[in-house]
Amino acid sequence: MSGEPVDQVKPEQLVSRLASDHEPWRLEAEARLIALGPPAVDLLVGAMKHANPAVRLHAVHALARIGDARGIAAVVGALGDAENLGAVAIAAEKALVEWGAAVKPELLRAARSGTVAVRARALRALGHIGGADLEPELESMLRDPEPAIRTQAAAALGKVAGERAVERLAALLEDPDKWVRYGVAEALVRLGSVRGERVLESARDDDEERGTHVQFWAEELLDQIAELRRTGRSSS
Repeated sequence: MSGEPVDQVKPEQLVSRLASDHEPWRLEAEARLIALGPPAVDLLVGAMKHANPAVRLHAVHALARIGDARGIAAVVGALGDAENLGAVAIAAEKALVEWGAAVKPELLRAARSGTVAVRARALRALGHIGGADLEPELESMLRDPEPAIRTQAAAALGKVAGERAVERLAALLEDPDKWVRYGVAEALVRLGSVRGERVLESARDDDEERGTHVQFWAEELLDQIAELRRTGRSSS
């Protein structure tokens, strides 16, 4: 494949090469499709339905690099791709963050509906992209019936609003689900707040989590709270 003039290789052939067992061929095909730009978008959107997850993965990368709005819905849809340990979904989440503000409307639609896994990934991406316009939507999802959505909405709101989110997040320290409480306590520490200390102490002393990563995670965050207090950088 290497050395073939770009104008002598049909885009359809490049897409078919994304399924090759030879990784350098796949990478070169992806690069050529990116170089083609908008004319390759429809083919790449179609490739997002390919049975081979490697094809879908390369299509996600290419669509994000091209940055044509026609590809946004397909990449957002890939957030629900569970095959191969979710490799395509992970790539899609990262690609959408890099794509930036243009994908926010479609991500918000995904965050409002769909499976819990898709909604959670959409919320994580929105948190990384940021923007004050997201605050009302994220705040409303703090009351979602799904614990995972409350947790991700809290984390995203913390990233988007910073210290202004502390009071809104602190309300979830009384959430009936311990994983929501734990996630919110961590988000508060990231904002320099010690409000989640009691929850983190509970996590550290949780008999069900004794000797697991949760205990060590809680201990590390409690150490960070101690450091915030020692250096006078803690907020209420």
